[in-house]
Amino acid sequence: MTKKILLLCHDLTTRLRLTHIWSAAGVKMLPRTSNETPDCIVIDLGRGDALAEIARLRALHPEVDIVTCGPTFDGDAVAAAKAAGATDFAARSSIDLRIKRRLKLPG
Repeated sequence: MTKKILLLCHDLTTRLRLTHIWSAAGVKMLPRTSNETPDCIVIDLGRGDALAEIARLRALHPEVDIVTCGPTFDGDAVAAAKAAGATDFAARSSIDLRIKRRLKLPG
């Protein structure tokens, strides 16, 4: 069964790297406008609308993991993200490994 990830990342380099890694693992990358239910949502806390987007997506997909990422751990930002509905956090440099474990991806 193909896993589906919705990736909302403002950093183009990170977004392209993650799209490549996850697509190579057989993941279907959903566009932001998709009506499909993702298996996981990844939101970069560097987005200006990250907290509002987390709350909106949590309301739409109450059972889906919402994993946030950022350049480094910021306790206040992670706490705010969790209050908005996020389930986990990982640094941008290791988000691919966190999602690989969460979704049990090959490789």
